[in-house]
Amino acid sequence: MPAALALAAAVALSACDSDQVGAAAVIGDDRLTVSELHEQVEQAQALEGFDVQAAGGIAGFQRDLLTRHIQHQIFEQLAAEEGIEITGAQIDDAIEQFEAQNPEGDLGPLLAQNGYTEEAFRAGLTDQLIAEAYLAENGGDQNALTERLIEIGEELGIKVNPRYGSWGDQLSVTADSGSISKPVSGETANPGELPEPTPPQ
Repeated sequence: MPAALALAAAVALSACDSDQVGAAAVIGDDRLTVSELHEQVEQAQALEGFDVQAAGGIAGFQRDLLTRHIQHQIFEQLAAEEGIEITGAQIDDAIEQFEAQNPEGDLGPLLAQNGYTEEAFRAGLTDQLIAEAYLAENGGDQNALTERLIEIGEELGIKVNPRYGSWGDQLSVTADSGSISKPVSGETANPGELPEPTPPQ
């Protein structure tokens, strides 16, 4: 089963946007607050074996978490629009496949190393299964998937707080920012073989 599939585009946001006050990102009606993002970072740092410096430092890992969150919202919108339903049983089956590929049969250390809580891992698998279902209905055309996700991203009007970077054609939150606030540095974490949605080539 492929480890990762794809996503979207949107716009960066000026620091004075009223919708963005107190928010790390706004995706349609979804609003991830700064405090919620910080809580996610703390949850990952509590995982045994997770090294935030290896994940690009705090700034890089924050961008990685924002990318995951935004992608998940877009995939959920894709599922709603296309009538795709992913069940808990399907996610459990996908987890069993990952466990079967792991020599130890325990994904815990690998998830922790990449900063995945169980909840985040299941969300990533959900996105992957949605993408696979869409591809199955569209002849496996990944370009069509990418274009559809880009359209949804534009419809949702994604806004990222410039203190964390921006969301654009790179299909992820990058360090580029028009903000004059605290600069952002570091690279995004490499999720390796985990189901972190990343842009298809």
